[in-house]
Parts: sequence; structure tokens; C-alpha cells
Amino acid sequence: MPSFRQALTGGAVITILLLMVAAPPVAAQAQHVQATPGYINLGMSTFILVTAPAAGSYSVVVQQPNGTESTLSFNPTSSGQVLNATYGNLTEGFKALVDQAGTYNVFLEQGSQVVSSTSFYATNQLRISIEVVIAGTCDYVSGVTRGSREISHIFIAYASNDAPWNNTAKGASVYGLLPSGQWTAATWDPYSVAWHIGIYPNWNYTFVGPWNPVINASDAAGNTGTLKYTGSPFTISPVELGTSITVVNATSGLAVTNLVNGQTVTIQATIAYPTNVEPVSGFVAPLSPTRGGSVSTQVGWGYYNTTSGTFGGTKLPGALLGTVPMAYSGNSTIGAWTGQFVSSSLPKLQPGYAYEVVVTSKDGASPANTGFGMEILSPASSTVTTISTTATQTATTTATQTSTQTVQAIPDAVYAALAILLIVGVLIGYIVRVPR
Repeated sequence: MPSFRQALTGGAVITILLLMVAAPPVAAQAQHVQATPGYINLGMSTFILVTAPAAGSYSVVVQQPNGTESTLSFNPTSSGQVLNATYGNLTEGFKALVDQAGTYNVFLEQGSQVVSSTSFYATNQLRISIEVVIAGTCDYVSGVTRGSREISHIFIAYASNDAPWNNTAKGASVYGLLPSGQWTAATWDPYSVAWHIGIYPNWNYTFVGPWNPVINASDAAGNTGTLKYTGSPFTISPVELGTSITVVNATSGLAVTNLVNGQTVTIQATIAYPTNVEPVSGFVAPLSPTRGGSVSTQVGWGYYNTTSGTFGGTKLPGALLGTVPMAYSGNSTIGAWTGQFVSSSLPKLQPGYAYEVVVTSKDGASPANTGFGMEILSPASSTVTTISTTATQTATTTATQTSTQTVQAIPDAVYAALAILLIVGVLIGYIVRVPR
């Protein structure tokens, strides 16, 4: 026959059939034993509080999930006396650890009789959350570009009470899965009060694209937790190279703002990796051949399609005038990359259109970091039009002045002779008029 405690813990069901007999009132069992708190993590402690129902000799038994028992004797001399014993410490109380996940049953027994019972539950779960910030400003980000330091703050708490789980936990260990597929150990950051993992993508960092973090945490007590991030992925992207363009007269070295037929201009392009508040070490530098740098320059007019890298379109006029080979000079005072363009056979542009110098660049990273810049130059036709208008006005003014001076130069005697001839003509016409 199983004992009453075995029936309680084994979940036996006793069915009593009452046939035509009224049952007497039943009083609820007094709660003489309690466990506080009733929900803990592995490695934590709880307090077993026993209130004596009467004087006598009692046993307080805690049964672990695997059936192992720890017992304390309780010998009150009167009812109401209290026993408060710790469970979860090897040096006091029951001198037992909470090292199994599951339900711990607690019994107050007198002999073979169970006077009162309760239970508490132990979990081994840790809760993990993550936030990603950019170093230097600590702004929350959904991703970064190469050259920026990405910091993942990892917050871990005990599942039982949401208390922080930090570097004081015995045997604490936190690992994160990097975009490269490698695991790396997280370190404790006392300033952000969190664990953190840093990702520092340099100019040629290969593992760009979406990243879904995976975090594993564990301690010596047996608590574990895993975060498999399923939200919108964080991203690491190639960077846009900074581009500055200057166009100068190849002879005088002075900056030019328009193109004129027959003129030779030097195109200077300074291209560099951008900086930020806290850049990755060694990232900020000019684009150079040592990083696989290459630069292309086009001179054209009208509409430029940045996707195809061509001038003009089906309904948008524009055309390429020529390409310019660019060489790395290494002289940042005149531009790191230079090339020359001779403007010949320039088309006359309609109002509203201009010439453009387009510089594109990339490095040897995979995928490459790229740069783009455009310099607008006024069409030379506007200068020609101004000159022609001035010449026309000068010619018109000269012609008018010459005409006026010619009229004013006729002598008075000539005017008198012309008048006499006019009168004579009238008289002759009157005399010879044919009568009707």
C-alpha cells in the first residue's frame, strides 16, 4: 500500500462512493508550511517557513525533482512556533542546492502522517534581449557601413524574477555568432551595464549584408539561455567614398566654370574614405592603388543616368563627349587623381542644359566601396551669344551715326538749286497741260 505522501506526489486518485449517506462537513487543511519565493532559478535559494500546528516532533522534507530528499527536524514545544530554514545553500538550512529544474515538493510530517505540504518550482531559463548601437554616439541603429563600430548590447535576466544576470554570476559565459559565422565571447561593459559584442568592419570587410544575431548564455549553476533574433535583420553595407572635383585650366592652373572649344582642362578628383565619430582603426585614408582603387571620368552634357552610367535617355537628351584616363598623383593639395580633357567640337546646347564632369570610383573590396561626384560646367555658347549681341549693337550704332553724319554734311547751295528745279518743273507741267 502506498503511503499518503506517495499518493500526493504520485498523483494517485482516490474515489469514494457514498451510497445514500450524507457526508459530514470537511475542513480545509491548514497551511503550516510555505516556500518563499515559490519560483526561482537554479543556484538561487528559497525559505521554507513552518508553523507548528501543536507541540510535538516533526520532520520537514524537501523532495527534489529526481526524488532525492533533504530533511530537517522540527520539535516545537507549543503550537505557533516557527521554523525558517534556507533551501539552496550548502552551509545552512537543508544544506542542499537548487540544481535541478522542476518541481520541489515540501512536506511537514509527523511520523508517517503528512500534516501539511507545499511546493516550489525551479527553472534553468535565462531571458536575453539585444540592442545595436553605433560607437561614439550610442545611437540605436538597424545597421552600419564599413568603417563604423557596431556594438551589440546584450541584456540577460533570470526567467524566475527578471533580476539582472551579470558578470557576478558564477561561471557566467556569453557568446555571440558574428556575421562571419564565427562565435566570439562577449565582455561585460560596466558603463552600459550590459554584455557586449563589437563588430568592427574595415574597408575590405567581406561579410556584408543582413545579420540575425544568435546569443548563447550559461552559468555554473546550470542556467542557460539562447536568443535567435528573428526581427528585421541588422545590415552591414559598403561605404560611399567621399568625392571632390576641381576643373582647372591646364595652362594657367585657374579654376574654370565653363567649357570652350579648343581648351585643355585638368580634372582633379580627391577621393577618400569618410570619417565618423569613432571610426574603425586604419579605415580613414585616401583611395589609392594600394587598396585596389580605380577612377573613371566622363565628360558629357544633359541627362546622366547614375544606374547605367550613361548620358542621355529615350526622352531625356544628353550625350557623352569623351572619357578621361585618371592617374593617382598622391598629392592631396591638387587632388589624388588627375586627368586632362581637350574640349573640341562642343555641341551648342539649348537653354537649361549644361556640360558635366562625372567621376566614379571603387576599391578592391568585395563587394567594392564606391564613390560618385559630378561637376557642372556652363556651356560655352552663352559666351558666344553675348559677344555676338554686343557686336551687333556696335554695328547698328555705327551705321546710324554714319547715316546721320552724311545727311548733315549736304551744303545749303545744293538745297537751293533743288528747290528752283522743283518750281520750274511745276510751271512746265502747268503750261503744257492739255485743255479739255
